[in-house]
Amino acid sequence: MFPAAVLLTASVLLFLPGVASALDNGQCLDCHGDRSVLGWSAGEKASNVTPGGPEEPGHVAGNFPGMSLFVDAEAYRRSVHADVSCTDCHADIKDLPHTARLKHVNCSGCHSEVAATYAKSRHVLTFDGKPVVNPPACVDCHGAHAVPKSSLSTSPVYYRNIAATCTRCHGDKKVTDNRNIAIPGAAKLYTRSIHNRAIVEMGLNKSATCIDCHGAHNMKDRRDPASSINRTNLPATCGRCHYGVYAIYKDSVHGTALARGVPDAPNCADCHGEHEVLAVSDPNSPVSASAISQRTCPSCHAAEKLAARYGVPVDKVLGYQQSFHGLSARLGDKTVANCASCHGDHAIFPSSDPRSTINPRNLPVTCGKCHPGATANFAKGNIHVGPGGTGGQIKYWVERVYIWMIVLVIGGMVLHNGLDYFRKMQALYRQRRQWRQPAYERLNRSERIQHFLTLATFFILVVTGFALKFKWSVPLISDQANVALRGWGHRIAALVMLATGVYHVFYVVFTARGRGHLWRMLPRWKDVEDVVGTIRYFLGIADHKPSFDRYTYVEKAEYLALVWGTVVMVVTGFLLWFQDEALRYLPMWGLDVATIVHFYEAVLATLAILVWHLYYVFVNPDFAPMSFTWIDGKLSRQLMEHEHALELEEIDAYERRGVEPPPDVTRIATEEE
Repeated sequence: MFPAAVLLTASVLLFLPGVASALDNGQCLDCHGDRSVLGWSAGEKASNVTPGGPEEPGHVAGNFPGMSLFVDAEAYRRSVHADVSCTDCHADIKDLPHTARLKHVNCSGCHSEVAATYAKSRHVLTFDGKPVVNPPACVDCHGAHAVPKSSLSTSPVYYRNIAATCTRCHGDKKVTDNRNIAIPGAAKLYTRSIHNRAIVEMGLNKSATCIDCHGAHNMKDRRDPASSINRTNLPATCGRCHYGVYAIYKDSVHGTALARGVPDAPNCADCHGEHEVLAVSDPNSPVSASAISQRTCPSCHAAEKLAARYGVPVDKVLGYQQSFHGLSARLGDKTVANCASCHGDHAIFPSSDPRSTINPRNLPVTCGKCHPGATANFAKGNIHVGPGGTGGQIKYWVERVYIWMIVLVIGGMVLHNGLDYFRKMQALYRQRRQWRQPAYERLNRSERIQHFLTLATFFILVVTGFALKFKWSVPLISDQANVALRGWGHRIAALVMLATGVYHVFYVVFTARGRGHLWRMLPRWKDVEDVVGTIRYFLGIADHKPSFDRYTYVEKAEYLALVWGTVVMVVTGFLLWFQDEALRYLPMWGLDVATIVHFYEAVLATLAILVWHLYYVFVNPDFAPMSFTWIDGKLSRQLMEHEHALELEEIDAYERRGVEPPPDVTRIATEEE
């Protein structure tokens, strides 16, 4: 009787007015299971739904690919929600047609514990507890209607797909900008890491993904003490996979300092990197053999502020770099000992600790890894080079003795040979004065002084300029003295050269001789013919060189280059000297351009003087071993015939006519001169 009564009661209730039957999935799939729903026009959509619905902001956080009006019935039946009806999630649908707008699906009805955890995460709340605008929803990570098990490769939260799922937001510049994400390039960096490569290229399922480090539903801000990526918690987070290394690290000098709350104590990310963790064998890795001693360890141990704060001797890094090991490493030797070779990588302890690899009792074993048979005596002394201990003091004074020995011995040799050279050149000069009568005055006293000042200041500027660029120092004097010598030596030489240039401008404008020289220095078509004729002579095509006037094309090119270079160097030099004033009128990149121009113009001028000008003065066989013209301003008739034949003809013509030549024409020097 009981089953029949129940059936009868249900039948009656079914047909009572006001009692509606629950909607089944088939009724929903009549529309949403047909792909043609995607092509419905606005009118068709309006005719199949009723207007209205809740006014809720649209969800666009992840823009998951599966969010669509079309629902694949077969994929839905294979999902973890196969036994969940459409209206279990879309509970606001009571009858058909439903309203145009539906409430956002709330998964907490079934997943209450996860939802409560997620509601407190960094995705939902900022670090200071404010709600995040339009936070990621469950569907952004897990999918919408076809939600596969996380153990299936089709799931967006399958371990191989986690990075791609997170990247849909964290690789989107609009999202990272709007959310003020601290490391917007994290997704891209992770793709190059050994963790991601182990998953993608090697197929390992134990390599770290985003959620292994950051957490899944309980993600916290890195500043939160409870966060798995907080700098104090990071070693334990990495230790979930690298538990053996973590056990060693937490007892090390770095690990114990981090546990005590030392803010600058290095954790895993400080040495290995955060997202772009590379293999030790990768030359780009910060823990590669070449990087450890050159970049990674010095980033803390060579930092003066950190050294002063924690009493760490900053000269240890410099001492290593000057040692045999350091010099070999800088030359590219990947087998030579670096910091980790002696101090260890994770098991780093003070030298007083018996566990330390640099404890005096353990040094023979440590050194013996590279130097078999090393004894306790092998490792005695200051390994890093520099002052400290008996060995350090002995090395310091031996070095100083040799420096002074080099200065005195080589300096004495230079002085001796310099005097010898001077006396021989003096004798040669007297001899040539007898040979070259009559002598022709090419440069008068004023011009020789201008040339000497330009010569002296140019080489001072070259030496001090490159010293400023590359931090050259004079040994045996203090760093402060070197700084002053480089900076003020360069500026004073620049001012003297500028004053010489200003005087030269007045000379060529306000003196008849100067104006005449300037006119003769201007390029002419004959210079082009002279270049062609000279090249033909060099190649053996012509039998003789062209005849030159007062100035050859070589001298004209040098003079015009000097004028151009002086203007460029003065302008850019003053911009760099008075940076604050310059930046009132120039953008920062303008000053950067001035720096580039100043440096490369200096390189160009230096090479031009060495290759071009000094050849003609000191190396040219016609003047060997040197032209004395820059000293006494004179040239013999033989060299005038060879170098300036056209001007010599002009001089002879004036002499035959008994006419005083213009002041710019080379005159015959008197015997007294």
